Formats: sequence, C-alpha cells, structure tokens
Amino acid sequence: MDFERPCSAPEQRCWLCTELTPWNQAMHGLGFELVELRPGKLRLRPLRDDDRSTERNRAPAPEASLLISRLLQHHRCIDELKVACRVYSGFAVRETSFPIRLRPALGSGSRRTIRRLEVQTSVIYRATDKEPTRERLYQLENLDAVCGLERLKLELHETEREFADKLAKLLRRNAGSIKRLEIPHMELPRQVTHALRYLFNCESLTLFSLWGNQVPGVRSVTRLLHSSTALKELSITRIASTAQISAIAKELEINTSLTKLSLQIGYPYNTPEAVFTALQANTTLKELSVTDCHITEECGQALALLLQSNTGLRLLHIGDADISEPSLLLLASALTRNTTLESLHLSSELLPMNGIVELCKVLRVNKTLKMLQFGGEVDPPEGRYALARQLAQDECYGLVQLPWTDPYLPDLTDALTSSLASIKELCLLHMERLRWGDLADLFDALACSKCVCTFRATINGNFDNIGAPFCEMLRVNRSIDYLDLTVDRDGCEFIEKVAYALAENVSITKIVLRIDVACKLETMTALSYLLAHNKTAANFFVEFRTRLSPEFLEEFSYGLLQNKTIVKFKLVQDFGRHTSFQSFLLHETVHRNRGALNRAVDFVISPSPDRQCAEGFEHFSGRPCFLQRLKKVSGKTELEALLAIDAAKRYLHDNYLLHHGHC
Repeated sequence: MDFERPCSAPEQRCWLCTELTPWNQAMHGLGFELVELRPGKLRLRPLRDDDRSTERNRAPAPEASLLISRLLQHHRCIDELKVACRVYSGFAVRETSFPIRLRPALGSGSRRTIRRLEVQTSVIYRATDKEPTRERLYQLENLDAVCGLERLKLELHETEREFADKLAKLLRRNAGSIKRLEIPHMELPRQVTHALRYLFNCESLTLFSLWGNQVPGVRSVTRLLHSSTALKELSITRIASTAQISAIAKELEINTSLTKLSLQIGYPYNTPEAVFTALQANTTLKELSVTDCHITEECGQALALLLQSNTGLRLLHIGDADISEPSLLLLASALTRNTTLESLHLSSELLPMNGIVELCKVLRVNKTLKMLQFGGEVDPPEGRYALARQLAQDECYGLVQLPWTDPYLPDLTDALTSSLASIKELCLLHMERLRWGDLADLFDALACSKCVCTFRATINGNFDNIGAPFCEMLRVNRSIDYLDLTVDRDGCEFIEKVAYALAENVSITKIVLRIDVACKLETMTALSYLLAHNKTAANFFVEFRTRLSPEFLEEFSYGLLQNKTIVKFKLVQDFGRHTSFQSFLLHETVHRNRGALNRAVDFVISPSPDRQCAEGFEHFSGRPCFLQRLKKVSGKTELEALLAIDAAKRYLHDNYLLHHGHC
C-alpha cells in the first residue's frame, strides 16, 4: 500500500477513487471497506454484520486500527467515517483498546474535515455475565480535531463519562454545520442531551427510546422547536410520556419551520390528541405521522378539527393504531370539507368496515385527496362485495389501496384496462389464497398496464397455477419500476421462472426478493442469469432466510460479476465459513459499477478528455438511475439535468476519437 503518494483532493479527484479494489482486498480481511458514494468522496466503514464470515471475525484489530488511522491522515478525500467503539460495563475486565486516530489530514492545518460520522458503542461484559462479544471494537481518538460535520449518527448503548464529554464538545463545536442528527438508541448522558439545544442549523433530528417512557433530550428538542428556523424534520420513537407529548405539542403551536413530523407514541393508552389540537392553526407542516397509539372518540374529534382548519398538511399517516369506528366517521366527515390533504394512510389490527366505506365515499366530493391507503384486517369481511361495487361505480380504484381479496379482483382488473386507469401501486398479499381465474385475468391486464409503477406481492403456495401468467406479466410489462416479492415454502422452481422473466424485463429499476426456501443450485443459476442479463435494474436486494453453501454463493457471484448496472446491492444471508473471497467479489463488483456511475456524473458536470468518465457516461446516460444521481449530486432540476446531459453528448460526439485513445 502506497502511503507516500499524496492525496490530490480537494483540488481534483484523488487517485485512490480509481484504485479501490487492491486497497479493499487488503481491508476486507480487516473488516472494513472504502466506498465512493459521491463522486470523488470516499466513505470508510466496517463491513455489515451479515457480510462477515467466521474468518473475518478473528481479524487482527491492531492492524486495522493502524491502517485506518493512516488512511484518515493521508487522504482528505475520505470525508465519511463509520466506526464501532468499545465501552465497558461496570463489571467488565478492561482489555487492550485499539485506537482510531482522527488526526488532521496532512497539509490541512489543525482540523480534520469529516462530513459524515457514525459512531456505535457496544457494551463488553464479563463472560460470567454474558457471552463476550466477538466484534472488534475501537477507541476514537482526536475527536477534538473534527470539523465541518454535516451528518452525525450516534448509536449509543452505554457511554463512559469521558467519551460522553467528547461527544458533547463535538456537538457544540460543529453546531453551526450539523444538518442531520440521528440517535437511534437512547442512553444519552446529560451533557450530550444538553448539547442538542445548540444545533441551531440542524434540519433533521431523529431520537429513539427503547426502554422506559421518557425520551432523553426532549427538553432540548422543545428548545429547538421554539427557537430554530432551520429544523424541517423531527422524528421521535416511543414517546410514551404524556407530559413529553404535551411539551412538544405546546411548541408546535408556534413553530413555523417544521415540515415533517413523525411520532411513535409507543404506549397503547396514550393518544396524540394534544398534537392534533396544536396543529390546527399550523400552516407549514406538510407531513404528519403518528403511530402505535390509541385514537379515542375525543382524539378523533381533535383530528377532525385539525383537518377542517389546517390548510398546510398534505400527507397524514396513522399507523398501528387502535382506531374506533366513531373516530373514522368523524374523520370522513371532516375530509368532505378539507381541500388540501392529498394522501391518507391508515393501518390497524382491525379496521371497521363502516368507517372504510364512509372514507371511500369522501372521494365523491373531495377532489384533492389522491390516495386512501388502508392496512389491516377489515371487520366484518362480508361488506367487501358492497365496497367493491362502490369503488367500481365511483371509479376510485386508482385512489384506494386495500388488502385486495377475491371480491375486488374483477373490478380491479377492469380498472387496470380502463383508458382512464390511474392505479400507481398494486399490492397482492398471499396470492395463493386468491381465486385462480380472476388472478390470471388480473395479470393479463397488468402485463399491458401503463400506469402501475410499484408492485408488491407475497406467495406461499399454488406456484404451478400462478407461475406462468405471473412470469409472463413480469417479462412484458413496461410500467413497473419497483418490484417487491416474497416467496415462502417450496417455491424454488417458481423463483427460477421469475428470475428468467426478470432477465428480459426492461422497466424495473429496483428489485427486492425475499426467499424463504431451501435453494437448489438451479435456483442460484437462475438468479445468476438474472444478474448477468438484466440491463435495467440498478438497485437489487435479496434476502435468503436459509444458509447458502460456498458453491451457491460462487454461482451467484458469477452473475453479478457480469453486471455493469447495479450500483446498490444488498445480500442478506448467513455466509457461514470460507466465503471471504466470494463476499469480496460481490462488494467490489458493486463498487466498480458505482465508480463508473460517478465518473459518468463527473463527465456531465465537467466534460473533459477523461476516458473513464466518457466510458461511464456512454454506459449510464440512457438509464433512469443516471438522471436521478445527476440531480442529487449537482442539485440541478430535471430540466437542467437533461440539458446538461445533451451538452455532454455533443461534447462526446465532437471528441469521440480523443476519448477512445485514437488521437
């Protein structure tokens, strides 16, 4: 490894970005990897838990800490870091720690710019108390040198006082630059929670409490809500204290910056009534989500008043809630007078049918509401036929999402074939329970659909009947962009047919497969064929709920190695032993593709006679993922991005021979 060669960032793209493979080959055995998530910028992170084989769990931590420290010091292009830090329980025996030093990069003064930092802490127990962890944990040093922090994630299970002091100082020192703060596990010491109130430029804040009914830091959050003009998004999980709910509600009455609020109440007898009341006069909040709560009739009245008077809210999500029928009727009545809400999502273990019917009738008069989504069992189920006829007569199948069952399928099929079809998302749970003939007709209609963009389905049997029409639909459909499929039990042959069909699909850009079957080698060969021949999907997630042998993983890797389009990939399964090389190949193939995508973006932003950039642009320029990536990196609007792509095409045409090494 060449540590003498200087980093060329930030003046130009560092050479390390194009030579990641040999570095990652060495780092993979140490449990870390370098990833170019943004053009010219690298993220140093540990391998995910599900990516670690037994061999890597015994990797030498001293070598890893030394290598990472030197990389951080020599390369300013590494501006994102994720690391797991060691803390000890009061009974643990202290072991040798391995420091990761955040020294200032060479030539950058006394500060080390880290744009994004994720810190995890895990408790080390005595073997007599609990099985000791096998994960390699490190000590972060030189936190006082970190500056320019924009995103910070603290996953703190337990924190020593000295480390807590360092984190508090880190928050205060970077208070002006931190835009996003996530704290998914809440055991925060007082000095850290106190420092939250100084984050006056923070735009997104996420807090999570796993135990107890008091969320640490809420007092600081209320201070931010009172004084900050920058905070746009706030998410608090398991806020079970009525006093804390009321404190937040009080500040919501006067807050004028928040646009997105998510609250998980986390206690079945608490209600968000105070929040609904506080938001009645609010004009800036656009999205509200309240989950895991109780919607009483009194709370329903507060919600109805909110929808009658609030003119800013666009999306309302009430999930995993105990909703009474009177509350749903009040909600339906209020929506007949609301002219701004666009989407309503309701989910509960049991939804009263009368309430659903009345909410669907609202669509006859409310022309602003574009989506009604229901999740959960409907009671009583006998009302489904009447509701199916109502939705068909009102031509509302494109505006409603329900757990579709047999009574709805004929009318749902007609809605898909209508010239006015507007169904954007279709979800079919337990396809094996649906009437076979109606389901086949639905697949025929879906094959020709030009409106359905998202398709989710689960199947747990009846594979022989469903397989052929389902796979033909996947093969010929040209509108579906996102596929999410879960297959249980003995579905190996079904998965194989699906894989070969998806290999021919030219519209789906994101594929999610959850496979709960004992795969055969033929199944892996089919999935390998999909990866090798599909030229459209850029995002691929597959979860195997059974262990794969090294031979199966090797077959899977063979297909991915031939793919040049997938830039986001996750394989969830038990790697077992002796899979380090195959795992490395999987990672590096995706890193290679992502690097080519970044070079393509570089070519559009700054056209130059760079062969790698030109080749990346030629490959990705016509693909949906490229336009999205260009907009995200450059901040351009879609029109501006398209104009820039056209300009890059002209430049490439004028300099074609130069780019391909003929001049």
